Amino acid sequence: MKKKKLNQIDYIVERLASSFSKIENFELLQESEEGRKLFDFIVKSIAEMESFQSLFLNYYIPASNKSIADNWSQISSSKYKHLLNISKSDLKDNLYETIRLGYVGLFHKYESYLKALVDAVNFLLEELNEISDLLSIEQYCQREYGINIYKSHNHFAITCKVNYISNCIKHYDGLPVREPIHERFAHFSKDEKIQIERDEFKTDIDRMKGHCELLLSQILAIGFKQFIESEINGENENARALKEKYDQIMKNFEYVLSDFSNPRNYFIQ
Repeated sequence: MKKKKLNQIDYIVERLASSFSKIENFELLQESEEGRKLFDFIVKSIAEMESFQSLFLNYYIPASNKSIADNWSQISSSKYKHLLNISKSDLKDNLYETIRLGYVGLFHKYESYLKALVDAVNFLLEELNEISDLLSIEQYCQREYGINIYKSHNHFAITCKVNYISNCIKHYDGLPVREPIHERFAHFSKDEKIQIERDEFKTDIDRMKGHCELLLSQILAIGFKQFIESEINGENENARALKEKYDQIMKNFEYVLSDFSNPRNYFIQ
């Protein structure tokens, strides 16, 4: 019996809903039109990254490879080939240019996802604000970690790498010369454009997708860490009960949020 093909959108929605449903007050996100729109936007952002991966790996890169093969065939069969000082490797720059542009697009997809995610969690916090005076995710990250959440990409390995490549392409014509130098390009020639093969690009897209799932847990944890702290500092019976569990709760948060509290440096010292 032929196995039914997985519906990618169904998979994304179910995976996202599973992550959210573990959090208290998840249903608030679905009870208002604003909340549903935010949830839909997050699904759309993840789905776009899936489509982005398919577009580059299944269409753009194969088309670039076909173009290289066609051009090489024309050169090889040309009666003037003895006058042409062109190797097959010289023709690969079209492929590398396609992949370089892919990194620019990949980082833009990530930025859209982060914005949608922060908006969604802020919506949940606004609902909780009826009983607690909570900061927005942006304000709390700035106060607690000294981090602008929208410029936090250097705290994570994959987003740091993708952002570095993207900036080199946009501002330095693809040369790996942006200071400080990312460790991935410590031994790259500064006179040659960044060249990354398809397999590494595919791995980086997969890593970015995995990071987005992790970030979902982290941003939710930031929001509810603040909520729990406000509850613990209260004087009601619920606060006294929470204080007994405070140490274990905070240890769990510290582990999930270690990228924020103890970020690694991915640049050459």
